[in-house]
Amino acid sequence: MKLLIFDPVGGASGDMILASLIGLGCPVSHIQDTLELLGLGKPAIRLEDRKMNGISCLKLGFDVRDEETERPWADIRNIISSSGIAEGIKERALNIFSLLASAEARVHEVPEGDVHFHEVGALDSIFDIVGIAAAIDWFRPDAIYATPLPLSTGTVESRHGTIPVPAPATLLLMEGLPTRMTEIVGELVTPTGAAVIKSLTIPESFPGFVIKGSGCGCGTKTFPRWPNMFRSILCETSVKDEQVYVIESDIDDMVPEDWDAAAGKIREAGAIDMCLIPCIMKEGRPGNVLRVLSGMDSLDPVCSAILLHTTTIGVRYFPAERKTLERREFPLDTAYGKIRIKEVVTPDGTLRQKPEYKDMKRLSEELKIPVQRLRDEVAKRLFSHMKDAGDEK
Repeated sequence: MKLLIFDPVGGASGDMILASLIGLGCPVSHIQDTLELLGLGKPAIRLEDRKMNGISCLKLGFDVRDEETERPWADIRNIISSSGIAEGIKERALNIFSLLASAEARVHEVPEGDVHFHEVGALDSIFDIVGIAAAIDWFRPDAIYATPLPLSTGTVESRHGTIPVPAPATLLLMEGLPTRMTEIVGELVTPTGAAVIKSLTIPESFPGFVIKGSGCGCGTKTFPRWPNMFRSILCETSVKDEQVYVIESDIDDMVPEDWDAAAGKIREAGAIDMCLIPCIMKEGRPGNVLRVLSGMDSLDPVCSAILLHTTTIGVRYFPAERKTLERREFPLDTAYGKIRIKEVVTPDGTLRQKPEYKDMKRLSEELKIPVQRLRDEVAKRLFSHMKDAGDEK
């Protein structure tokens, strides 16, 4: 599972985030090709190597002439929607702009459709946001997380006059995001930076991971004893997060033999797993809690299967989250035939391998030998397999 972590060490802005993603490995040509499909000319991406407190960073800019001082949200939406860029990139970019428009509409108490972007409406800001969306499309992470945003103080000049830092729109966008206080006077997080993180990241703590690479982008401003930089970190983890449903029903009038057929039908409907838990029901009758785990897409068919193939007249269900280890299977040649091996790697790097019981049961019946003999043969073969792999290294 591939993870991307946004780390706003000293701040977050559109150009800093895009620069960090290029530093992480996204080809400039991929960004350039995407931006040209907007039909706004051929923007030249300017990258400069900078040192921020001794750390190598990229400073990004665009060599582009822009005659427009402001653009309505409707115009920007039309530019992106009607362009030839990939649908996934369009969707991400429009989501970011939609958050910005919503925040500006709340600040100025106007309908979203009447929002006019000033700095954010400039071509370089449009290129920043679409470029970030394109870089995410290139990395294709399974999930994006973020560390806390730095909260600064002070004021900044805008076309509306002097306003506090963070800017009102930025502060609205930061609602619900982890933040940390700083003593810095000046703008560290721009509305675009906050919108990108709000739109793309999961507001949860991230799982254990292995770092695969990092990239740093820096801003123009310098602050005493403060690294004005943004990092993007690419990681991998063996743990997969998944949204599921738990479906339950209390049953006390089922003929025991019928459970086998019912379980088969419930699994056919898409159940991930199921179990029976003994319980005491009304009037002291012994019964069972049927508990079924289902994917999001299988909820309705699984509920229908339970209602059809058991004696219950109702089910209850609720959403849940689960973490699973990425699993792979491979065939193992043994003296008795092929047996599939299920393999996972735990978060601490431990390798776990287990033979598929169905394969061992089949061979046991065909060859009329104990399952334990097959299990011992698999253990011996796996040990030899691992030893050979180690010798090759």
